[in-house]
Amino acid sequence: MSEHAGMLGEGRGAQRALWADAGWRRWVAASSVVRLSGTMAAFALLLAGEAATGSYASGAWMASAYALGAAGAAPFGGRAMDRRRLPDGMLGPLLVTSGLCLALAVCSVLRAPLPLLLGLSLALGVVPAGVFGAYRALMPALLPARLLEPAFSIDAVLIEVQWMMGPPLVGALALAHPALALVTLAVCNAGGALLNRRLSHREPPPSSAAPGERVSLAPFRTGLPALIYLGVVANGVSWGLVDAAIPPRLEQLGARAEAWGLMAALLSATSAVGGLLAAQSRTPGTDAGALRRGLFFLALWGAMLVPTGLMGSAWGIALWLAAGGFFLAPQSALYISLLQRKLPSDRHAEGFALFNAGWALGIGAGSAAAAVLLDTAGSRTAMLLSGVAPIAVALVARLSRHARAS
Repeated sequence: MSEHAGMLGEGRGAQRALWADAGWRRWVAASSVVRLSGTMAAFALLLAGEAATGSYASGAWMASAYALGAAGAAPFGGRAMDRRRLPDGMLGPLLVTSGLCLALAVCSVLRAPLPLLLGLSLALGVVPAGVFGAYRALMPALLPARLLEPAFSIDAVLIEVQWMMGPPLVGALALAHPALALVTLAVCNAGGALLNRRLSHREPPPSSAAPGERVSLAPFRTGLPALIYLGVVANGVSWGLVDAAIPPRLEQLGARAEAWGLMAALLSATSAVGGLLAAQSRTPGTDAGALRRGLFFLALWGAMLVPTGLMGSAWGIALWLAAGGFFLAPQSALYISLLQRKLPSDRHAEGFALFNAGWALGIGAGSAAAAVLLDTAGSRTAMLLSGVAPIAVALVARLSRHARAS
């Protein structure tokens, strides 16, 4: 008991030291504003597509194009950020992203044709693809090594706080017009570019690759990092299905589609609670042990999603989603901490960008699957299938030698 209390006290002490650091607080402000736009994007595109074309399936295809663009561009965007002085290298992508959001808002109001909306949605995913990874790559330059692990845990909670804010904000703005949500995305990205000016700088780390040598993807596609990325993709698939299927399902149940924003906020609230509980206890263990815990949380998340398709009320859907939320932030914190330890220091931005790419790739695949299912089997089937990918990946990955290692 005293040993456990000691670990809890150590965790709380590290968190106090973290929040006392002015550089960390500035990083939180800048990254939170930009990442808020990321939590709003898919839902905003779904509603903007419906407003422009009259079809939720069109909005789901726009969300899919956005997510797949982000996934495809992430390795290149992250690698570019590793080779630039940060945060200066983020200025151009953030400003261009702001412009794309405004263009999409105008096209939504003018009811532009779907091909144009899809092209702009794709570009919206491609342009800022390396930015989220660059923020995490900045962390070792801001904090001493002893504070990195609690910082990653708190960062996972902060992301859930942004998810608590983003979808409800989209839902509220969409009551007037979905274009307002896209304008808000533009403001967030431009605001982040301004706040970045107050951050400490990180010079590009020396590359481990010889001049002219082709950069290898081996650190990312093999071993423990590959399993982490696979788990993130599975999470994204489940979210893409849920994000696209629940709004029309709510309308079938007599509720407003915009209520999904409040449900997403509730899910993120329970995820933040789970993340805070995990951050309080700095459980020692091996990399394999941390991976096994992450896979266990992944399976539990998937198991909580399956019953949402069986619910005949909005409250039933919300409760199962809230139960699943407890396992999201602890999972993310474990994955990020493991990647920071296992990847070469000169490729952190690329590795973290690939983490976001896995999430985006999964969302893109899930949104595309939802678009097909909404036109064929219906929203209820899409929700029933949303937990399949996390459960299957968790079971397969658990049998790997990396998860079985002592």
